[in-house]
Amino acid sequence: MKELFMNGQQEERFYNIYKNDLKLNSYADKDWFSLIFIISGNERLYSLRHRLIDFKSKCINSEIWFDQGLSGGEDRLLALAYNLFTHMDYYEFEDGRKKYISPLEVFSGLDEYNFTLAINALCIRSID
Repeated sequence: MKELFMNGQQEERFYNIYKNDLKLNSYADKDWFSLIFIISGNERLYSLRHRLIDFKSKCINSEIWFDQGLSGGEDRLLALAYNLFTHMDYYEFEDGRKKYISPLEVFSGLDEYNFTLAINALCIRSID
């Protein structure tokens, strides 16, 4: 798994969230693993982690995920993280609007770094 990290900084951020913020002991939860992998690999998402995740109750604050004013690439990464975590291909806002999460839309708008980050998150999600 170490080879999937983009760099040492991402690996350090990942373990900071996983061990310190979430205080998880098991690596069996691939949903959290893939979500944290994406957030730790993007500087802006990492800086917003306390808004994106409720660490006390160990849940995501999905109501604010898609209304952050993020760049296109950050929004796509967050959509992928949401999909990998919830197994849902859309997010429904309180007013009934839906944001659909399609692989084509996620991957077609990513730069090379974030594309690799997204592919590696899929690899992590599928590791047995």
